[in-house]
Amino acid sequence: MRYSRFIRDDLIGLIRADEWWEYKLVPILSTFYATALVLHVAVSSLWGGALALLLSVIAAAAYASVINDVTDLADDAAAGKRNRVAERSRSIVAAALAGTVAAGVVFAWLWRDDVPLLSCYVATWLAFSLYSLPPFRFKKRGVPGVLCDAGGAHLFPALMAVFLACRGAQRAVSEAWVASVAVWALSYGLRGILWHQLTDLETDRAAGVRTFARRYPLAAPRIGTFVVFPLELCALAAMLWQIRSAWAPAFLVLYVLYAIRSARRWQTTPVIVVPRPRFFILLQQFYSDLFPVALLIAAAVRDRRDVVVLLIHVVLFPRRWFHAFRVMASRLRDSPSTANTVVNASEPHQGGVG
Repeated sequence: MRYSRFIRDDLIGLIRADEWWEYKLVPILSTFYATALVLHVAVSSLWGGALALLLSVIAAAAYASVINDVTDLADDAAAGKRNRVAERSRSIVAAALAGTVAAGVVFAWLWRDDVPLLSCYVATWLAFSLYSLPPFRFKKRGVPGVLCDAGGAHLFPALMAVFLACRGAQRAVSEAWVASVAVWALSYGLRGILWHQLTDLETDRAAGVRTFARRYPLAAPRIGTFVVFPLELCALAAMLWQIRSAWAPAFLVLYVLYAIRSARRWQTTPVIVVPRPRFFILLQQFYSDLFPVALLIAAAVRDRRDVVVLLIHVVLFPRRWFHAFRVMASRLRDSPSTANTVVNASEPHQGGVG
């Protein structure tokens, strides 16, 4: 009993798993599912690669969360912001860091013969380290900070997903697919960190942290809206074209209809990077809820064994399904205020390790 409480309250709370478990991992796994479809291989036949991807990214994400809080202790105190490391003993923090680094070393050793895969995994850890650790501390250095966060949280793990699927299938994908995934993941990651920095403008100002959004408060929203988001849409369209399945575009249409209905009926505001009251982030629910399901349905149509993968995915990431049921229930009750609460509750700590 005491051990389970330690795992739930101390370890999981320390690594901030509630902030990235579904919102960061699901798009990465979706890239793995999509690559399997492009390769015309059953996702179930690549289960080893999917498991390795999940565990290796969990180790990196946990490392990023802990070192970010460790290096943010003084800044968070100045801004009056909660810091989870400050609430825990040094021995627990040291054990968490040692465990994540050890896991990262194990995966790097296993992939030592695969240069593209190893390079992306090392780059993930390097990006998180440069973002948080002094003397680099790119979080405070504008452009390098947003690039490190987007690269570590989205770009490099997405490329890992591609290379792991290819490794398991023992065949390569086209350069066009790799480029499409890279642009899509980097753009979505940049949009996420810009949203995060714009949300934290006041606390960063109080702490004296000069993020990209603080340095360029007018340019950051414009770049995110008129440069990054169009690139993300173009890359997503290129990915859907290469997947060659009607399921993902059909689910995207359903998402668009839902987003329009939400905005009109419940007076919520769709946002790209600029946070507003009563908002939802465009395409976020599609990426975290509908996209992976559409891909796994398409995979199951080709190979019935992939139904098992779909079920496992739902078990691993159940929060989104509970949220979907709450949305449907609110619609049946026809209560705009309740529905609006549900929509806003779905928004994560989007982008940024902190």
